[in-house]
Amino acid sequence: MSTICPACGSDSVESTESINTIPVVYGNAAKFVEILNKCSVCGESGDFSGVNDEQIDKALEVAKKDSVNKMLDALSINGIKMSYMERALELPARTIARWKIGEVSAATLALLRIIRTFPWLLEVADERFDRTVANYKLMVEASNIVHDALEINKKPHQFIFNNDSYTIYTSIAYQEKPKFSPNSLRPKLEQRHTATGDR
Repeated sequence: MSTICPACGSDSVESTESINTIPVVYGNAAKFVEILNKCSVCGESGDFSGVNDEQIDKALEVAKKDSVNKMLDALSINGIKMSYMERALELPARTIARWKIGEVSAATLALLRIIRTFPWLLEVADERFDRTVANYKLMVEASNIVHDALEINKKPHQFIFNNDSYTIYTSIAYQEKPKFSPNSLRPKLEQRHTATGDR
């Protein structure tokens, strides 16, 4: 069946194809074939048959399922056992095995992305989300990030916001192994931040 122009009703329509990609978090980009139709009579262009949306949905579904295995593999490489994850998150046995074969939902995908980004949240979950443990882990991770940032790059950080260039100068005094008192989870860490904008 020939493609009809929705603007003028002509069947004198030319079609071109191009391969496009959509980024997928923690996975390979979703690849799909985009079809562009153009009417030779009135010049109207677009996806006259509405096939692109279907192609995009299929490509994203495949890429997202593939990203699940990549995230689980990354967690495993970092020493996190799947049985531990199931126990910490109070998941039924073999739940992760079903995820690996593609039985995933939007909620599953969101959960895995959070755990992949912040693996230490599993330790908080394993302690039944105790607020004290959560605060402790948060401050420890923040201290580690600051320490690593200072080791990697001691230069001022530059960024652009609303077309304005800014430079951030950070001066931090920290302990190699922060200690926490029983009554306070705040690490002994002092920070002073100054920001200057170059307009």
